[in-house]
Amino acid sequence: MTQLTSEQLATVIREIESMDSESEVWRILTMFAEGRFNYGLEALPKALRDRHRRLGPGRRNSHADLVFSFRGVLREHGRDVFDMVVVGTVPSDGRDHELIKVVSKPSASPYATRFPICLIAGVHGDEVDSIWAAHEFARRFCQIPELVSTYALTIYPCINPTGFERMTRENGNGKDLNREFGRGSREVEVEIMERELGGQEFTGFISGHSDYESFGLYAYATGPVISERLAKPALFQASGIIPINTDPVIDGHPASYGIISEKFPGSLGPLTKGKTEPFDITIETPNLFALRKRVEAQAIAFETILQEYRAVAAEGMYL
Repeated sequence: MTQLTSEQLATVIREIESMDSESEVWRILTMFAEGRFNYGLEALPKALRDRHRRLGPGRRNSHADLVFSFRGVLREHGRDVFDMVVVGTVPSDGRDHELIKVVSKPSASPYATRFPICLIAGVHGDEVDSIWAAHEFARRFCQIPELVSTYALTIYPCINPTGFERMTRENGNGKDLNREFGRGSREVEVEIMERELGGQEFTGFISGHSDYESFGLYAYATGPVISERLAKPALFQASGIIPINTDPVIDGHPASYGIISEKFPGSLGPLTKGKTEPFDITIETPNLFALRKRVEAQAIAFETILQEYRAVAAEGMYL
């Protein structure tokens, strides 16, 4: 059970009241109803309790609508920047969900050299901020020429389509995908992603998650020292939207100013190494804050990481 202070409860109430997404309002209110916190639903204002009742016993997202939305972003902003590729299908509830990637088009010049970067979102289906942050970042990326010319970006916007539709952390088989990688898992999503990532070499690996037990931003920065060098300014820039979690222990790990340097076994990360070890950064947003804030904070962090890496590369630092 997560312990909230009275001040934190008041913050959560304000965040819920400011939300436009009914699915997110329902998700958070249901967590209170299920006893996830030391406060129950009865501790919330009557207006929120009534809203939860009106929203009903269950909600679902549409993965097909999500894919359609990404296609719309590419048509409007990224026609000359990105291609969309179906990398596999995940069967669930009598349907096949397309697992897609959004990938930079080849450079027009055969002499151009770009850093290959991987961005992964939607590992946990109930953490939609990473998915919509990937959506927003793809839009922004298209409008920043220096990023387009510097990076060959590959985005996997939602690798857990069944969890996304059901609004659950786990996939359709009840598995936490972020504990399945590198362990011989037979989960379809894991097999697809291990096949994808095993055949590519990236300079950097970025992912987005959220945590309902945290009341601030934090990051996992693992791999080479450069990971922490990039994560710190990313958190700082995003802290204009959501404060940084400065607790000495976060998610069960020792932390320093919001940076954790170790990962859970089985979590997704780079599967191959090129000439140098890729940086590996996971941005975590507090899951009880308004969705628009979480999306904005992650999108800012993603962009900052790439801008900072450009500066590091320009300095001629050996990575």
